Amino acid sequence: MNHGISRSGLLLAGVLCTALLSACAPSRSSPVGAGGEGGARSLDEHFGSRVQPNLDFCRSCHVPGGVADVEDGRDFMLSAGKSQDMQDLRANWERLGGNNPTSRILLMASGQETPHTGGAPWPVDSAPYRNMEILLKCFGDPSTCSLGGGIDVGELLPLLGSSRGGHRWFDFCEGKDDEAALPADPRSLVQPGFNDGKAVYYNAWWKDCHAEPEKVNERPHPKTCGELRASHDRGAILMEGLGRVGAGNFFAATGEGGLFSTTADGYNKLWRIWGLSERPDNFDDLVAERFGLPRTPERNPYPLPGEDPNDPAVDGGSGQLPASLTQTRTADGRWTGRIGLNCHGCHSGQIGTPADGPGLGLAYGSGNPNGDVSVIARDLGLTGAPAISAFALFSTQRGTNNAAFFNIAALGGVRPDLSLLDTLRSGSNASGDNPAWWNMGHRPLKFWNGSFPADAVRVDLAFFTPLGGGDSAAFVSEHAQDADHWVLARKAPAYPLPVDTALAEQGAILFHSKNLWAEGLENPAQRPAGGNGSCASCHGAYSPRFVHDKAYLADPALEGVASYVAPKAVIRTDFARAMTDNEGVSQALSRTSIGYPETADAGPQKDCGAQTRADTRGDDREIGYLAPPLYGVWATAPYLHNGSVPDAWTLLKPSERPRLWRRVSTPPRPDQDGKVVMGFDTDIGRAYDAAKLGWKYDVMACGAGTVPFLDCNPANPDEDPLVRALINALYGNLLAAWNIGNVTSLLQFTPQQIEDRKIYNSNLFSQGNEGHDFTAVLTDTERRALIEYLKTL
Repeated sequence: MNHGISRSGLLLAGVLCTALLSACAPSRSSPVGAGGEGGARSLDEHFGSRVQPNLDFCRSCHVPGGVADVEDGRDFMLSAGKSQDMQDLRANWERLGGNNPTSRILLMASGQETPHTGGAPWPVDSAPYRNMEILLKCFGDPSTCSLGGGIDVGELLPLLGSSRGGHRWFDFCEGKDDEAALPADPRSLVQPGFNDGKAVYYNAWWKDCHAEPEKVNERPHPKTCGELRASHDRGAILMEGLGRVGAGNFFAATGEGGLFSTTADGYNKLWRIWGLSERPDNFDDLVAERFGLPRTPERNPYPLPGEDPNDPAVDGGSGQLPASLTQTRTADGRWTGRIGLNCHGCHSGQIGTPADGPGLGLAYGSGNPNGDVSVIARDLGLTGAPAISAFALFSTQRGTNNAAFFNIAALGGVRPDLSLLDTLRSGSNASGDNPAWWNMGHRPLKFWNGSFPADAVRVDLAFFTPLGGGDSAAFVSEHAQDADHWVLARKAPAYPLPVDTALAEQGAILFHSKNLWAEGLENPAQRPAGGNGSCASCHGAYSPRFVHDKAYLADPALEGVASYVAPKAVIRTDFARAMTDNEGVSQALSRTSIGYPETADAGPQKDCGAQTRADTRGDDREIGYLAPPLYGVWATAPYLHNGSVPDAWTLLKPSERPRLWRRVSTPPRPDQDGKVVMGFDTDIGRAYDAAKLGWKYDVMACGAGTVPFLDCNPANPDEDPLVRALINALYGNLLAAWNIGNVTSLLQFTPQQIEDRKIYNSNLFSQGNEGHDFTAVLTDTERRALIEYLKTL
């Protein structure tokens, strides 16, 4: 019977663990010879100093109620306390057949037989292997027992621990003078061959796009902590908004506002667009709820009706804007009374409140699965900024957007060759759920499909570049790297609820060691071409114990770095987004300014153009999706690149994923119930499901907020309706057809229509919830342990 851990595996797993720590002896005997290296004079001493200190590793799983407490794992079990370890170990050894001539404990632990779920922690001739071998030989024949050759082992690093993302430079500079020289960027280590043969697998490489700043006309990388801090601080002004002089706003750079800004007077009349009879007293809160935008703890002012924003008594105004909106100012500091947009509508969300823990409330860079781009665009467009309405075409429901429409941007670089035809038939990448910025410092590539090098910063300011005036190239050159450094400094908030540490340690072992393609598991997906088949193989290593294990990483500086682009046969998720960046689109995109065309002749390892091109991918990498680092993963639900899976439980258990679902909403004030639109509930205590690691949701039936036989199939909920399948085919093969099809969203204004946009419909184009199904081989016990571990990242 297979329980996700092979019989030999689990049992030996424990034994493995026992050995992993050191080695031991049969009984509490007196001295057995001259002793070995380190001076062990008795089995008791050998056991106590070289084996037992490490048995806690095995005890993580091989105890009653642990992951290994299944039929296949009970041949090797330990007690919760340490007093019976010697007796338990001997009993386990006997159940596993003793020495034949080598105990299966050693064979499994060293990987000479099918490895157990805990991996192969004792390579032959390693200290754990040799110490356990000595102990088991003494078990077999005490009369010939010799402790010679035993090896003392140092204290093991902890299983739990996380840097919570960010970038090594900012951790390094903590408490250091400005003159301190920066170490190498850890991502620069990710080069062909560097981590070959390790448990963590890379197939995409770091590109330094600033190596020759005079050629790319951009600033070089900072050399000191002082240069880094100064760049970060400039980036903070640009990126955070908050009405600061120099804050960026869409398509106006740091200017006073333009086609994509509205007036404070128009903003103050939004309540009329909502159909209310008077301005509500909680207007600012209702804007944040309706738009799905986080509140800012700092002042983010705008003038209320009748206020002069330049009156020192109000200093910008008495109103409070949510993140993503900022009142613009002139270069000399005067308030303009115009309100512009910035990046946080898509890239920053609300997660609880600051009272729930450090970094909570407004979570810069978490991604924003709460925002409704179309509602924001429609409402603001009606206040006197019609250009904003174009953004209404970029989402089908709340929480997703199509901001990364690279095939449309590629039109600027098409030629009358393959790129023109491919671009026209590329379709649309459509719905996306933005990756967390706090992982950027651990990604050699960026965007869900790894379409650009992480160091190719021009694309990051695409929405800030000025339209209708101003030097776009000069603005990007001046500001892009500052913005990048601000992004790299983001850290994931710590999980604010209690964590079962013992269960999380079991999850740490499973995450780094369990081979999801082990013999007998019959995994439906194709195995990656490298790595050890564990979660860490694709997503990187985080546990201090595994980070410093040479079998996992060639250098501990690679902690948390993930750079594996999973091909379709492995990931098996909705592939619309990946297929949009086809060869022609990728070639054309590389000819535009954001594609660093000046590096095109520098060779594949220095070409900072689109990394989805055949020549930049190389022979060993197919088009696919880039497995992200998992810092703060607890705070980034829903999951997958399109936000189609509501929580980590259903991500790990594909059979329970809902086809139609809707997150719960913030309860309205009683006197406003039915009159206003509330956003998704972000209250940790009320709306977060700690057991499933995600926000609570309701499963929807076909016809409840959807159109039967168009949006869903009432006869067979697991199949796309024929009409929908035909529409999806059109959207996938004609440039911008998806965006054109969303023009009806401009007409959806009623509260009920906006409520229906909260439904995630996995039948729609690009919104499939399939794939990542290699985790189907896990047991529920293993899933619970993995989820508990993910909370610690």
